[in-house]
Amino acid sequence: MRAPDAKRSATHDGGACMPELPFLTVLAENLEREVHGRAARDVLVRSVSVLKTFDPPITALSGMRITAVRRRGKYLLVEFGADLVLVMHLMRNGRLQLAGGDGRVPPPGRTAKDLALVLALDDGRDLRMIEIGPKKRAAVWLCRRGEEIGGPLAGLGLEPLSPLFTPGALARMLRGAHVRLKLFLVSQREVVGIGNAFADEILWAARLSPQAMADRLDAAAADRLHAAIVGTLSRAVDEHRREFGGTLPMKEPLHLLAVHRHGKEPCPRCGTPIAVIYYEDRETYYCPTCQSAGKVYADRRRSRLLR
Repeated sequence: MRAPDAKRSATHDGGACMPELPFLTVLAENLEREVHGRAARDVLVRSVSVLKTFDPPITALSGMRITAVRRRGKYLLVEFGADLVLVMHLMRNGRLQLAGGDGRVPPPGRTAKDLALVLALDDGRDLRMIEIGPKKRAAVWLCRRGEEIGGPLAGLGLEPLSPLFTPGALARMLRGAHVRLKLFLVSQREVVGIGNAFADEILWAARLSPQAMADRLDAAAADRLHAAIVGTLSRAVDEHRREFGGTLPMKEPLHLLAVHRHGKEPCPRCGTPIAVIYYEDRETYYCPTCQSAGKVYADRRRSRLLR
């Protein structure tokens, strides 16, 4: 973990990170404490693009009581009674807020313009999904209990902090994956909840190149990867809990990350400047000394511009 840097935070915090397992775990835990047992008085859909289902209708939530909030991969599931599950994917810029009732209000900004969905609760508060920015990608599905498994959650892999995610299970996944390690970690087909930021953190912790092929790892490297996945995510969940307390998180605490978004800064382990691979809308941060035997990979963004 790095110490917060005011100059760096001002530069980078404006670029949102897609919420990943640690952020979403704490969001689900804190939201569960706030809304468990509350009933929905009304539902308002403000963004035409956010709602992906029509049967059952979203109005079916009116009068129903929230019985659980949990996370699956990068999805949040809000369970209503014994029958309905509201599935949310916040994507990069979606966030949840609680407003009203006890006088709390959302932070200043473009809240009204960016409002996507509102659940009016029976205690006078509103649970709001907002999505900041012009690209509206957040999604909500309302499913009958059990249908979410074959719907938005179809094809998801193992939870990396579950007992089923053993070194042997990971080794079997790797043997069947002819892809680069970074893609293996973020695809959600084998292991879920890991995105761009924590894939970088995990690979740095494991001393593995993001460009290495998953099916070519030897047993020792696979064991290091398993330990890094479990260790990095477990620590991050604990750090996020301390960082946010009982609040609903709004920004990824980038100062808790060792390498992601720390391009050109010294590696916390060896001091080598952290290098960056730019590709489409994703950036990969790594230490050339610790992870790639001194090799610095091409800046693909610059390469495209020079063609």
